[in-house]
Amino acid sequence: MSHIDTRTTLSYQQNNPLAISLVFNPERLNRQIELPKRKGDPIIQLKNDPGFKIFRLDDANDPNSTFHEVEYKIEGYESMEQLVTLTQKFIIDVTNFFPKDNVPMVYERYVDDRINNLNSLFQGTEEYLTTLTHRGEKKRIPEVLKSQTQDIRKYVAETFLKIENIKEFMNYLEYKEKSVIMPQVESILHKWDDIVSGLDKRLKVLSKKF
Repeated sequence: MSHIDTRTTLSYQQNNPLAISLVFNPERLNRQIELPKRKGDPIIQLKNDPGFKIFRLDDANDPNSTFHEVEYKIEGYESMEQLVTLTQKFIIDVTNFFPKDNVPMVYERYVDDRINNLNSLFQGTEEYLTTLTHRGEKKRIPEVLKSQTQDIRKYVAETFLKIENIKEFMNYLEYKEKSVIMPQVESILHKWDDIVSGLDKRLKVLSKKF
């Protein structure tokens, strides 16, 4: 623990002797290495390290107290290897879902693109069915309509998963950002929800037209 970590832990333990301090180091988790504490020391290779350690001060009344590491057990996983693998994947997902700059603008561009692409799928389907009608190939319409409907629903399902991930990962924004960014993103995502809410009706209209 750093001096700041020790001070923070001291304030906790003075009020609760059972308090602990969890210190997370993303380098340990992502790269599975422990960087040297002093110049010239070797880099230590780790294996299945969760990226954190838990500590408790030896004397909660001493600002300069030494500390010791606390043993812990993580439940809900088959092994530490599974925990580390899933956590590393989670970090990648969160990083990819959060652009570095102007989060609302990036998500608005994404939602607008998905809406435009969905509209293009409907337009392309209608134009193709119209062409079949003009060619006198109406007997192909049910088969084509079924295939295109499946493609449209698949597209919506794929977008739904991405939208749900965005909603979930919003919870991992820094607290100071939530009050500003979350309302903007929720408003943007609502545009997609509005479009999808009328999907079945839109497909029925298309089907009746042909």
